[in-house]
Amino acid sequence: MKKLLISLFLLLMLSSCGRTQDVKWTSLTYDYSEGPLPPPYHHEYSISINCDRSANMTYKLGYNADDPSYNYSFTLDDASLNLLNEKIIESRILEGKTEAVPENEHPVGGSLNRITVYVVNPDPNLDQPPQAFQSPYFPKKEYAKGLNELYECINELVPQDVKTDIEKHRTDFENKAKQ
Repeated sequence: MKKLLISLFLLLMLSSCGRTQDVKWTSLTYDYSEGPLPPPYHHEYSISINCDRSANMTYKLGYNADDPSYNYSFTLDDASLNLLNEKIIESRILEGKTEAVPENEHPVGGSLNRITVYVVNPDPNLDQPPQAFQSPYFPKKEYAKGLNELYECINELVPQDVKTDIEKHRTDFENKAKQ
């Protein structure tokens, strides 16, 4: 009887630990900006991913409103979504504790990365806005590694044909500016 109770307790403990690792995010948006460069070399993009595996990327060249912008839609496979879930957990973004370095320690220049992860309350009877967990542009060292791995993972989820098309547009934009 004692062994049965211990086994039952261990089984309950293991199943509850598994549930604490579930990722309950609804959608996320990753933003990247190349940083302060001359207009023909500046680019920025945003990648939005939903928990249903649908994704969208908006890519903008230059700084001006009339500079070209491109929009791409794609779908993640199950393995990619699982990898993304792991990286979200490892980044600790959903803990809501990713702290920024003090302003006087921010680097000058360089690219900027930020992610916002949205969590919607699954209970429709509770009238609550989604929770938004946002990383700082300059996270403290203990958060930077996990966040950078998450950013890298998201960038790797973009299909190769999209990356090829973007590179072609970017080269054309730079060449046109040189004329």
